[in-house]
Amino acid sequence: MTQNIAKRKSVDFQGAIEVVGIEGVFQLLYLTSLSGKLILLRPPDKASFYFSNGKLLWGTLHTQQKQIGQMLLDSQQITDEQLKECLKEWEAMRNQKRVGSIMIEKGYLQRSTLNSLLRQQAKDAFFDALHWKDGSFAFISDMNAPDEDIVLNERIDHLLLEGFVRIENSGFVPS
Repeated sequence: MTQNIAKRKSVDFQGAIEVVGIEGVFQLLYLTSLSGKLILLRPPDKASFYFSNGKLLWGTLHTQQKQIGQMLLDSQQITDEQLKECLKEWEAMRNQKRVGSIMIEKGYLQRSTLNSLLRQQAKDAFFDALHWKDGSFAFISDMNAPDEDIVLNERIDHLLLEGFVRIENSGFVPS
């Protein structure tokens, strides 16, 4: 029976965000120390978050997420030409290496800067999801995060507090 559970990748629980509230879903995962993948859907938007013992390991928006290259351009840490060069090499390698790794190899970027931006990108995905007032969620337990060079390992209560402060300071009014 244990083998069946280990191989299972079915949804353990799911629901409507407008009924539970996205912050309620995040709190449930934290308070029960669950591990697995949370999928949020609000067509055309989709987000994925990975948890270990209730802590957020990684998160991503599959649509409308600012890419690392754009973040680096916006902060003037790389030039448009450098980004284009790295993207061209990435495409030539058929996506076998990440753009950030190519930038580091070329000396355009420090590893610490990339790690900081990746962490910020994952946290921003979480904060953006806090704005979702409708849609659906599904949780699949024991589904491991993809291999990432870094993980957040952040407590949800701390992220929720930071997220609510951001929402309040931005003047965002949930619909």
